[in-house]
Amino acid sequence: MIEPLRVINWATGHTGRMVVRAVAERPNYRIVGAFVYNPDKVGRDLGDICGIEPLGVVATNDRQQIMDTPADCVLFLAGAENDVPGSIADICALLASGKNVVTTAANFIYPRSLGAETEAAITKACMDGGTTFHGLGIMPGFFAESLPLLMSKLARRVDCVIASETLAYDKYPSAYQMFDLMGFGFAPDDPTPAFANVELVGETWRHSGMLMADALGLPIDRIENFRDVIVTDRDLNVAAGTIRAGTVGAMNFGVRVISGGEVRIVLQHFTRMADHLAPQWPRGHGWLLEMQGEPEIRARIEIGAHDSVMPTDDACMATAMHAIHAVPYVVAAAPGILTLAAVPPLWGVDAFHVGRAAASAVTQHESGHV
Repeated sequence: MIEPLRVINWATGHTGRMVVRAVAERPNYRIVGAFVYNPDKVGRDLGDICGIEPLGVVATNDRQQIMDTPADCVLFLAGAENDVPGSIADICALLASGKNVVTTAANFIYPRSLGAETEAAITKACMDGGTTFHGLGIMPGFFAESLPLLMSKLARRVDCVIASETLAYDKYPSAYQMFDLMGFGFAPDDPTPAFANVELVGETWRHSGMLMADALGLPIDRIENFRDVIVTDRDLNVAAGTIRAGTVGAMNFGVRVISGGEVRIVLQHFTRMADHLAPQWPRGHGWLLEMQGEPEIRARIEIGAHDSVMPTDDACMATAMHAIHAVPYVVAAAPGILTLAAVPPLWGVDAFHVGRAAASAVTQHESGHV
């Protein structure tokens, strides 16, 4: 009998809790540790934190305890953009302690984009621990990299690749993320929200743009960051609060990779707080991939049911499962940094063996119905 892979869950935010619930229902994994940032979660059973039956794993904020816990892989699910140097230090310590690391942090999709010093530090930690580092996600982390690279096999000539994400955030309850971070509800020229700084906006996609360009052999002239906004013509009452008329109600942001003086790669996000806003922009909940050239190739991928209450939750679940399914090939990989351009073929085989009843029960926990 094959021994289950031992995993440690690092951070129990929204996506982190989804990871725990999905790992717990799979016999080929065993959770052996949990790191949390919130002191109110310390000492609690991980299952209790995540809304399922007790797992016999007590959450801790003691980093050394985690380093001393034998494990095959750490699922690093922290919001690393809030403390990039601290997250890099934690990841390097985990790798050097003999644990492979899979992370969903957008900043770590492509360590080379963080500079030679950071890339060298992660590589050294992998060599010291005999381990592998792998960054992934949904977009960034899949639709902006893995799928376009796969589609490029079908092309005679590619002039430009455009990967667009479209999600509505009217049901997303985080006031901090919607207002303070992204800038909904502010005047278009107000410098207060974080995304008013287009350099910060670019940090979401810059890493993926560099990965794509390097994988496709495109020399980079420069990477342009952009953010375009549309104001709402009426007050909007959304889950995060009230957006007043005349303030930002829709936005499009991303990066353009310029090579040979031409735009060759565009990675972008469209979002709106009401359906009537920005009718000229793509709609729906999902992703649109366009490969301009010969032949022209387009793919539209939607996520969630048409009556999904929270499409952003569906995207978080997809992110969680991408990380979980990566664990076996990361554990089996040679020591070093494994990028999305180098992963072996991967299938979600175990997803075909999870009973509908179990999955339904987890969904009810997530929606607060039980």
